[in-house]
Amino acid sequence: YMPDMDGFKLLELVGLEMDLPVIMMSAHGETSAVMKGITHGACDYLLKPVRIEELRNIWQHVVRKKWRESEQLGAHEEKHKRGTHDGDYSSSAYESADGNWKQSKKRK
Repeated sequence: YMPDMDGFKLLELVGLEMDLPVIMMSAHGETSAVMKGITHGACDYLLKPVRIEELRNIWQHVVRKKWRESEQLGAHEEKHKRGTHDGDYSSSAYESADGNWKQSKKRK
């Protein structure tokens, strides 16, 4: 319960002020409400009551996606800062079968 604003307004403010992934949770499962949340920037929309395992799985996906985007952006900015395109090597991150992140460098 938020007396000063609804969840969509909060989602808008978070999107404008911070670069945070948001998972909306609501008891209202109408298609229009779900689509409004997604179009306003929510990563996902869960219906209450939320199962903790469902939330955990979705949150892990959101965090991994955000981490990959940050890594890609950081690598791009680093290349741009150095003024090179690192023509001899390319690097990539991948998730191994055990769930840990690995880095590999491949010669072009």
